[in-house]
Amino acid sequence: MIRILVLLLTFPIFAFALDYVEYPRFDSTQSYRRGDVVAYHNHLWVSKLPSVNHEPAKNSWRWGQVALTNIDEWRYGQLYFLGNAVSHQEKFYFVRKFGFTKPEMNRGGYQWEEFSHPAIGYELPDIDYKSANLAVDGVDSNFNGIRDDYEIFVVMEHTDPVLRHLGLQAAQLYRKLFAIARVDIDETSIQELALLTDQLVSLRVCNRQNIRSGNCFNGYQHKYVNTPERFEIFLMAQKLLYEVLGDDYEPQIPSEPCKYITNIGGE
Repeated sequence: MIRILVLLLTFPIFAFALDYVEYPRFDSTQSYRRGDVVAYHNHLWVSKLPSVNHEPAKNSWRWGQVALTNIDEWRYGQLYFLGNAVSHQEKFYFVRKFGFTKPEMNRGGYQWEEFSHPAIGYELPDIDYKSANLAVDGVDSNFNGIRDDYEIFVVMEHTDPVLRHLGLQAAQLYRKLFAIARVDIDETSIQELALLTDQLVSLRVCNRQNIRSGNCFNGYQHKYVNTPERFEIFLMAQKLLYEVLGDDYEPQIPSEPCKYITNIGGE
């Protein structure tokens, strides 16, 4: 028994990296202590002060948001604050308590906590879920042409860079399709409409190929067309395309539809 106790005291307590989904969600009824970690609005937050019912995103002096971008390599002698993130030996850590220890020498997660997050390296939009679906266009807070709720879905669900890029490309095609229902279609050339149709059909074929691959992939359309109003516009736009191009139009689908969609807009 004494030998076992000596071994436990001699060797560090190893802590394994947790992923975002493994952290507890913020609970407004729970009392939090300094150093507690919660998941909230697609980010991780570290409690700076004891609190109850203080939303992390609205109380920056009580909560520190764990950085996902601009993560630098750990540096000796650097003072890091709660929520600061660093990389060290191809792993990611964030600060739970002040200190100057090296992440790899961290015993029992005292100062540093190793973590993973699907959006590391990606600047997630700051979404307001209450207004995200109030309008057909939704909210695009970072003005990149992609609706915030859909962009977050793609980034958080697809760590595979190919599937993520496909999803973001799909948003641009769906946005163009929605626009057709709002403009005078006679002002749009047949060539533009035919090209968009080819791209949308190629995207559908690409999605089916990925679904058959058995990687728990369910496509993107269900997340973009996710309200009755959006579904109505989606059907209206397709109907307009059909009326303009006619029964005899046959979409041109390349032999590698996923590669084709990925390269849209490229050189």
